[in-house]
Amino acid sequence: MAEEKDNSFTIVEYMRDHSGYKCGYCKSKDTNFSHGKTECMWSHQMSVNAYQDLIDRGWRRSGKYCYKPTMDKTCCPMYTIKCDAFNLKLSKSQKKVLKRMHRYLSNGGVKEEKAIGNENSKTAVGNEEYVRPKFESKQDLSSIALCKNDVDMAENVGFTAHDVHGSIKTSLGNEAKKNLSSSKEVIKSASQNLLVIKSQKGSAGPDLNRPPCRKAKDIRRERREAKLAKHAQEVMSRGECPMETKKIKPSSTEKTLEDFLNEPLPENPAHTLELKLVRINPPEATFRASYNASFAVFRKYQLQIHHDSESECDKMSYQGFLVDGALSPWKPHFGPQYGYGSFHHQYWLDGRLVAVGVLDILPHCLSSVYLYYDPEFSFLSLGTYASLRELALTRELQRRVSSLRWYYMGFYIHSCPKMRYKGKYTPSFLLCPETYVWVPIEDCVPKLEESKYSRLNEDLSATDEDGQVDLSKIPILHEQELIRYGMYHALNPDVDDEEEIKEYAVLVGMKSAYSMFLYRS
Repeated sequence: MAEEKDNSFTIVEYMRDHSGYKCGYCKSKDTNFSHGKTECMWSHQMSVNAYQDLIDRGWRRSGKYCYKPTMDKTCCPMYTIKCDAFNLKLSKSQKKVLKRMHRYLSNGGVKEEKAIGNENSKTAVGNEEYVRPKFESKQDLSSIALCKNDVDMAENVGFTAHDVHGSIKTSLGNEAKKNLSSSKEVIKSASQNLLVIKSQKGSAGPDLNRPPCRKAKDIRRERREAKLAKHAQEVMSRGECPMETKKIKPSSTEKTLEDFLNEPLPENPAHTLELKLVRINPPEATFRASYNASFAVFRKYQLQIHHDSESECDKMSYQGFLVDGALSPWKPHFGPQYGYGSFHHQYWLDGRLVAVGVLDILPHCLSSVYLYYDPEFSFLSLGTYASLRELALTRELQRRVSSLRWYYMGFYIHSCPKMRYKGKYTPSFLLCPETYVWVPIEDCVPKLEESKYSRLNEDLSATDEDGQVDLSKIPILHEQELIRYGMYHALNPDVDDEEEIKEYAVLVGMKSAYSMFLYRS
């Protein structure tokens, strides 16, 4: 059966600036640098496959604003973190959060208890990467239409110089055609066939050849049993009656996340909790009907938890951050039940909206964009509870799509203690900022204790194989026509942007550089 193809495409606009800005974590005035908060890409249109490739190179999105930390310069390095939802191991504190919610739904009356873990009414636990764009594009390319032949240009191995000339002939005047013939060699280079992109290396996850980690209490129990058995054998060999040994109670099967979430409620529970997953692009009727309620919770959260001003959390901010910029939807026949794209995961308590998780469902992961909740219910540790619910959703999606097993939590910032909670979801992995392979977080922490910035990958011979990009092959969108950068440069010899294009290519990697369309004015 032929593999289903996503026909949506990606148009980005790279914005270059090397100034620093105030860090939201250590509060330094101009020591935070990131490609996207100062240097960024504005995603006019973004496919789910393109965004999957970008986050696997350390990018994140805030609405249409895509940014990537400058890891070796920023004061608080931000490492992309993901959790293997399929092999999730719940911690004691996470189990307490699940039990507390069940107790509240069953009987009510736990409001006087303190929030568990790092959560309280003054600490925002959840995905805190609310990034306000420093730049915005002056162009609106969200509705631009490209014909199929133009879109296929980025992938067509048989692309020839004749095809290039034909695709742009309507935009070329006589003078441009003269430049085209006089720049034959450059154009020839620009119109070479695309190389077949090498598949990215697999995740550098746990070494399957190593024995699995075991709990200390299990090891102690086995040693105790062996000692008692040896003693009984020695006694019997002497013809004596062995001492009665205590029977070791067999360990019960570990309860799964679903076991906790599906724990039966009493016939007449004190409260009811309903979860809804609603698509925001195109907007479902449920999303439109709950828009004002969702905005009200966002505004209350930003004012009380993050202490934003009224102007910083108005409807325009909410729309730009959590509604606009949604990924292009894709619903293949053998994909997730809900399809791929951007969603709001709504939590309705007794018919009242109390929390919303903004999610991207991608080909290999569920990516948490943001979470906001009503501070009135902070005692329920909604940040942790929502993360566990999103992990459960990832596990549900994985049952239909085997490759969709990862839960991306944004950035792990070891130098900021309140952001270390993300590492408590086990097993988790951090992205090496130099080779872009995944490293178990337990192997990373000792390095980060010594230095804020670390390569993470211990293989010193490893390099960024996806960082070698032929600039001439990068697809360019110019005057609503698609051409290669090599030809674009030949037709615009006075434009000195090669250094900028090279920076863009290294940051997004070969796979993204060859598949996304880079807008040039």
